[in-house]
Amino acid sequence: MTREQLRLLVILGICAMTGAMAIRIPDPVVPLIAGHFAVAITTAALLATAFALPYGLFQPILGPLGDALGKTRVLRFCMIVLLVSLVAGAVAPTIEILFVTRIIAGIAGGGLIPLAIATIGDHFEGPARQIALSRLIAAATVGTLVGLTSSGLVAEAFGWRGPFWMAAIVALPATLAVVLNVGDGKTSTSTGFSLAGMREGYRLVFRNPRAPVCYTAVFLEGVAIYGVFPFVAEIIQNRGAGGPAEAGFVIAGLGVGGITFSVLVGALLRRFSTYGLMVGGGLLAGAGLFGFSIPSAWPFSAASFFVIGLGFFALHNGLQTRAVGLAPEARGSAVALHAFFFFVGQALAPVLLGPFLHGPGVAVTLTVCAVMMALTGAVAAALLRHFDRRDEAAGATQGR
Repeated sequence: MTREQLRLLVILGICAMTGAMAIRIPDPVVPLIAGHFAVAITTAALLATAFALPYGLFQPILGPLGDALGKTRVLRFCMIVLLVSLVAGAVAPTIEILFVTRIIAGIAGGGLIPLAIATIGDHFEGPARQIALSRLIAAATVGTLVGLTSSGLVAEAFGWRGPFWMAAIVALPATLAVVLNVGDGKTSTSTGFSLAGMREGYRLVFRNPRAPVCYTAVFLEGVAIYGVFPFVAEIIQNRGAGGPAEAGFVIAGLGVGGITFSVLVGALLRRFSTYGLMVGGGLLAGAGLFGFSIPSAWPFSAASFFVIGLGFFALHNGLQTRAVGLAPEARGSAVALHAFFFFVGQALAPVLLGPFLHGPGVAVTLTVCAVMMALTGAVAAALLRHFDRRDEAAGATQGR
């Protein structure tokens, strides 16, 4: 890795860390927000949807904008908007205004991690790309980890507004770093944004048969894992295992698992194939979800989330690496669709899982999610391996 690549990776990592922190800060304090504004917990939990749905829905626009105008130019603008929306959320006087600030933050957040991933795809090749992506996601995971663990603690000391102020304070230096140190990133092949260009980019992406596999898999990930997050605090409280602080520690276990994977990824890739890691990742994530379904003290739940994180990132890293390579000519569009399906899954999950968690119950719902993750890893790996072998056979035939 060259010095310039390292510098770019560090700045992109800072942006990813900030964006990830912004995504998850309300999760441990959902009961506090519900109590403050006198609304149902299921209503306050929809703050996750208010962020995730626009995050996903605006990907089909932000990705092509990055391809047309320059990925880092769009990323810089989104960092500024995210900072402003976090401050506005911290001072929101009503639940309605808080929802509006989360919607705006979700739109802006959609231009951070996906475009950072696409930028890495432009500047890294081969195995170095998968390792660089794991480092970027590790930075995002640190943001999730810090946001979740500190959100509950800060909320207990300063109320639910405290975590929003904390995220805004972190976003300020991140915004300065990307504004002052990263150029526009507009390449010589950029031709400006147009609907025709956007359609052509998506045509190139879906010409690759791997696209539906990758996008379906990340959608299911979003539902099965991240959809549980807004309800963790309620589950922990109902078990008598703690409050917002403990809920933050439990969810942060996923972040610790993700960081552990990023440290081990180089060694794991020397021992296992990408597809082997995907299968194992799905099984591990499923085992962790099943572990969380068992009522227990919060440290055991945190350990379950560590297993979920280790497995999820093993699976997700493989899907992410394949998504980056779906259409090199429209990389921003390809990665944007990856984020679109992932966050649409997250956005729909509270609506889908809420009635089941409060109906059939936590154990049944989480067991179904566990089976979903195990199958997702196995089926996605098998299909992607099939396409690789088919392309290799076709290449060998043409070479005769």
